[in-house]
Amino acid sequence: MKKIILSSVLFLSQLATAQTLVWGNTFDTPASLQGWTFHDLNNNSNGWLQGQNIYHNGTSMVYGTAGVLRHSMSLVPTGSATGFATENDWIITPEIDLTNTTGTLTLTASIGRQRTTHTVLGRDLYIFVSTPQKPIPTIADFQAMTVDGAGNDLPSPYKLQVGGSTNPFPTDLTQFVENLVDLSAFAGKKIYIGMWSNRKPNGNNIQNINIDEMGIYAYSFLSTKEVKRNKTVTQIIENPVKETLYVKLNPELKENNTIVTIYNTTAQKVLTTQYSKSINVAGLSAGIYITEISDGKTTEQLKFIKK
Repeated sequence: MKKIILSSVLFLSQLATAQTLVWGNTFDTPASLQGWTFHDLNNNSNGWLQGQNIYHNGTSMVYGTAGVLRHSMSLVPTGSATGFATENDWIITPEIDLTNTTGTLTLTASIGRQRTTHTVLGRDLYIFVSTPQKPIPTIADFQAMTVDGAGNDLPSPYKLQVGGSTNPFPTDLTQFVENLVDLSAFAGKKIYIGMWSNRKPNGNNIQNINIDEMGIYAYSFLSTKEVKRNKTVTQIIENPVKETLYVKLNPELKENNTIVTIYNTTAQKVLTTQYSKSINVAGLSAGIYITEISDGKTTEQLKFIKK
């Protein structure tokens, strides 16, 4: 089970409301990056990749047990990648379709460091919005977002950033810290997200990061076929959960036909049961889970934390 440290009370309060995962990736296997594009622009064969998290155990660099998206100048067990001083690497998501969403959109990411000296880690998120004239971006479109007309560096307003006094890392380097990014400006659009690693002394994109998972959650939708996602939708009453999951069902769902299915962060089904206002989850390990609630016609997904 992936270990995740929550970043704020805000996240806990959001989890208590109805929300739906509209895009996400656990980075558990190489297949997780199908459709992503990679650009090793300094041609040193070191760049973004899927694999086990790496961290320094006090003696040398070692592999952890979590599947992550990572970038590192460090080699295991020692040394640095050739040419890391000129690192210039991009990774770009497949198309993320947010056309059916409206209102608040929240991107969550679980970030892990590789050394105790990494007190703050982050990535600028460069976001390309598809248009009928140009639905698919090129690497040049993302590079153009990094500088102004005079060649001066431009930080992105959308950042993954964790660590520091406001959202500190745990001492245990195998753990991850949750970060939230408001992407509400992109509701109703199709987007691509690019992340850049370089060796510039300033900025938010220097190497050495483990990203355990990413997801975008929506709270309301445009389609009239969707269930109204307001006061009448299914809610998890207490979140985080100890031993019992308390569920307040959307009145539009047929209670006698409703099935509750719970998945872990690797999309494995861990529990299926007939709907009840209280569901025993004492046997689940601590972590984050997705609850799917369906009566065969309407399906909702909610996220909860098991203590």
